[in-house]
Amino acid sequence: MSRTAAQLTLDLFAATRYEFDDFQAHGNAETCRALTTWSKGGGARVIYLWGSTGTGKTHLLHSAVREVSRHGGRAIYLPLAELVEAGPAVIDGLESVDWIALDDVDSCTANSAWENKLFHLYNALAAGETRLLWASRRSPASGLFGLNDLASRLSASLVYQLRELDDGDKADVLQRRAAARGLELPGTVVAFLMRYARRDLASLMATLDELDQASLRDGRALTVPFVRTVLDAGDEPAPTSG
Repeated sequence: MSRTAAQLTLDLFAATRYEFDDFQAHGNAETCRALTTWSKGGGARVIYLWGSTGTGKTHLLHSAVREVSRHGGRAIYLPLAELVEAGPAVIDGLESVDWIALDDVDSCTANSAWENKLFHLYNALAAGETRLLWASRRSPASGLFGLNDLASRLSASLVYQLRELDDGDKADVLQRRAAARGLELPGTVVAFLMRYARRDLASLMATLDELDQASLRDGRALTVPFVRTVLDAGDEPAPTSG
């Protein structure tokens, strides 16, 4: 693996913090089962996930890589949206990795150098045992890729569309994630956030991060007046990938 990719591997493993058990699988249970099987070396070798921002793609990719690593496998998660400017050579040497999770694949489209690199990576790994997990906001059959051969390969893999959670499920995710942090998040605060904050899941998770930090900083419990003050004090946090 190249020096650049090796350095990225260390950084990205340090950032991983997701688990399958933390994912609200309502409407996506079959997808979660397939990814759990994939991370254990079974089922389909190549899986392509797609869905709108906030449906949990990044969460699931991190969870799969973490599960592989927990059992001693060699795995890497790469957020292509953050790497695209570095050029496609950044993924050279991935043949030495047994499980590869590529997030934000749509960020590389309309870039012939990246599309060709991804196509050659797919072909180089096709005859081996390396397992590939791709994630994008769009289906591989939607005209996303300019390189038809790449689109054809990915369309032939096991493709799952992630369904967006309803507001009740999002509220449940908020409370479960807060509880995992040891943070008390009353139902009144959850209701306030679901009414007045941006309700896509990525934004809600970013808001929870902000509230957690504010609660620790100020030594305050999360009440509706305090939460309103925190959110009014600055811009709402930007959504993360997923």
